[in-house]
Amino acid sequence: MPLTTTSIRNLQQQGRLEAAISVCQQALALADNVAVRALLGTLYCQNCDFDAGRECLQKLQNTGTAFDAETLTDLAGIHLLLKEPVQALQQLDLALASNPDYTLAQTRRGLVLMQTGHYALAMADLSAGLKHCPEPQRPSLHINLARCALLLADAETALQHVELAQTLGGESQEQWLLVAVDAYIALDRWSDAERAIQQALEADRDKIQCVKLLALVLAAQNKHDEAAHQLRKALVQHPEDTGLLLQLSALASVRGHYGESVHCLRAAIKIAPENASLWAQLAQQGKRHFAEKEARLAAEKAMSLTTGNTGVERAEALTAMAGVISDTDGQLAETYYREALALVPDYVPACLGVGHLLLQWGRVDEAVAQFEAVTARHPIAGYGALINARRFPDDPAVLARIEKMAYSPSLQGPVSSGLLFDLAAAWEHRKDYAKAFHFADAADAASRNALTYNAAKHQQDCDAIRRTFNAGFFAARADYGVQSTLPVFVLGMPRSGTTLVEQLLGGHPDIFVAGEIGIMSGVIQKLNAWERHVGSGQHYPECVADLDAELSRKFAGLVLAELQTYSADARYVVDKLPHNFEHIGLIRLLFPNAAIIHVLREPRDVAVSNYFTDYQAKFGGMGFAYSLTDIGGQLLDHQRLMAHWDKALTRPILTVRYEDVVADTEAEARKILAYLGLEWTAAVLDYQNLERAVKTASIWQVRQPIYQTSTEKWRRYQPFLQPLEDVLNAPAAEPDLTMIPAEQRLPPGLFFKGMQYLYDQQGRQAAAVFEEVLSHNPKHAAAMHMLGVALYQQNQLEPALTWFKAAIARHPGHAGWYRNLGLVCAALGMVEEAQNAYQKAQKLKTLHDEQDDFWR
Repeated sequence: MPLTTTSIRNLQQQGRLEAAISVCQQALALADNVAVRALLGTLYCQNCDFDAGRECLQKLQNTGTAFDAETLTDLAGIHLLLKEPVQALQQLDLALASNPDYTLAQTRRGLVLMQTGHYALAMADLSAGLKHCPEPQRPSLHINLARCALLLADAETALQHVELAQTLGGESQEQWLLVAVDAYIALDRWSDAERAIQQALEADRDKIQCVKLLALVLAAQNKHDEAAHQLRKALVQHPEDTGLLLQLSALASVRGHYGESVHCLRAAIKIAPENASLWAQLAQQGKRHFAEKEARLAAEKAMSLTTGNTGVERAEALTAMAGVISDTDGQLAETYYREALALVPDYVPACLGVGHLLLQWGRVDEAVAQFEAVTARHPIAGYGALINARRFPDDPAVLARIEKMAYSPSLQGPVSSGLLFDLAAAWEHRKDYAKAFHFADAADAASRNALTYNAAKHQQDCDAIRRTFNAGFFAARADYGVQSTLPVFVLGMPRSGTTLVEQLLGGHPDIFVAGEIGIMSGVIQKLNAWERHVGSGQHYPECVADLDAELSRKFAGLVLAELQTYSADARYVVDKLPHNFEHIGLIRLLFPNAAIIHVLREPRDVAVSNYFTDYQAKFGGMGFAYSLTDIGGQLLDHQRLMAHWDKALTRPILTVRYEDVVADTEAEARKILAYLGLEWTAAVLDYQNLERAVKTASIWQVRQPIYQTSTEKWRRYQPFLQPLEDVLNAPAAEPDLTMIPAEQRLPPGLFFKGMQYLYDQQGRQAAAVFEEVLSHNPKHAAAMHMLGVALYQQNQLEPALTWFKAAIARHPGHAGWYRNLGLVCAALGMVEEAQNAYQKAQKLKTLHDEQDDFWR
């Protein structure tokens, strides 16, 4: 080894990077030397000057010469620091082929293998390097060995390496401290974890790192509020620390606090806007929480920031983009996943992403092969995906390993609910039903910590729906909606068999099945936005009382336009969202002739299936599914609503029993097609081979032939279902639905009758109508304001002013109302008040974009 590189490496090992770079530059000024240039590139990257490091790399690649093991290892170092593990591994394999005992190459290959998830192989290389490396480097190697052991769920071995690193000392205390705390947490040694943090604080080590560790320790003991408090307190003193923001974001995410998680990510991005990883994480959060537009923009930003990159950051950006578009363009998503894997073949998120796409498309064997490949690098993620695809581990040792990881405390808390759900499914497959229920029960209990589901509130909402959409309501609105039969709704309790029925329909050439598109939920959002625009102060379902026939047709037209984007020529487009059973009244208001197929299943089978399913409810709905008592309440709400629709509606709903579909699929399929007025085709029976994506919790079932064991499943768990039985068998307490609120007794479209008078400049008639509206609903802010407009038209300025102020007091967010207030104030000579009103209107002008866009 030349003396020049030896002296430079000594400076490098001492952490004197600037001095080492200077020596390299001086040596290269005298004569070009590939070994020195390779080492300089590594030093640049270690010093965070990645552009200079890449420039060295490019110059070396253009020489066309063969390199020795030392130079190849430094080339790998550049690739490693540029997060290009594939290229790094290629160089290191070449280096070790020429010099198998080169310690630096062995240790660097261990680091690359760590980065790509090959933790067992990484430990082999790092252990080999440990035997011959200089003593100052040994603490770092022990720390990396400890990290690998932790990721292999071997906390005891990890702690042994941590203790060796601590004994050897050096400048690595922050590093071993982090791994030590992780190891102590995995072993439930809370006092040791806190003592290690206190030791670091006393040694005046990095206080921010200590706060992060303390938050981890607190969260792992289910003290999430206290953990968040510690992080926020540290952020007051260090508002520019992106690490604190990221940990607070992660903590909020595991608790299901989407808004806070995104807020923290945005704050971090404001500090480091060129950090592609932050944008990718923002995209993933947006996708998880149905903020599709924001997710797409964040993914595009990550993509643009990594253009030309060939390492992990680019793979992360590609994977984020693939995840964002996977529901709308699966083929392009697969392309992005494959590109990520071409850059980093072992990138676990991309491997899993491809596997889930293949599973959705029914290519089960290919998906399983993908998941099996992941088990070699990330056993827990791989086995979890295999279990979800109903490929269960045969080796009890694997299940024991998963169980050990499930009870390893983390930021999520003392246990991992997702792994517990996996174990419940695996033990059910092994027919150990007591053990299966034990894990499902533990998973649900852990999940409830992050949920805010309110069963009483859900029952009140369902009662409001029944009270609003009664027979009299529909009789008074016989001319509402449109006559189109394009939409078909398949609904029922979740896990009742709706996906199976949807798949049967999908085999018919005249039917397009769009999946769980939730189109009626979108209508409800628009109705609430519309009411905010109008200013009545009411919400769904009460707000439908204000709709007139023309507006009902407008809302129906929006639905039809959206459905036609799924298929322009299908006779029927199916929306299969189970909870549409709550929206049947709105469906019938907009589409009196729409087909509605209700799937019914034995309630206890529904309950057990929901209780064993991880909906990740902290990220959305389905909060009822984590308590047998709440599931029972939801079942009763469903039963009451369906009985109500049978009485309130004129066109019948088709009810299909899941058990009947299982017993005689063809007979039930014929009944469904007859209800739709369609000719029989045997293609509907080949549902498991249907080439379309399935994205629900039933994803694996619809790829299998129908099996009888899915019925009467609840009997396996009968000893554990008493909380459910107590709810289902309790005496019914039926609320009084005859007391219809006064605002709902308004003649249909009365408010808009008054609006038409206003447009026609008939202020007196308009005033009479709005007074009638207010006699029924004195809190109707929009009627207050429009009464003021009617009076203004009649030049009754002071009474108009009174009503304008009353309306704004009830609904202060309407820009147009402030403009009108300004007009009447100006007409009365109240100059200052008029200016204030106009300024307020200007500030509010950009709010409620959704409502304004809708009305434009």
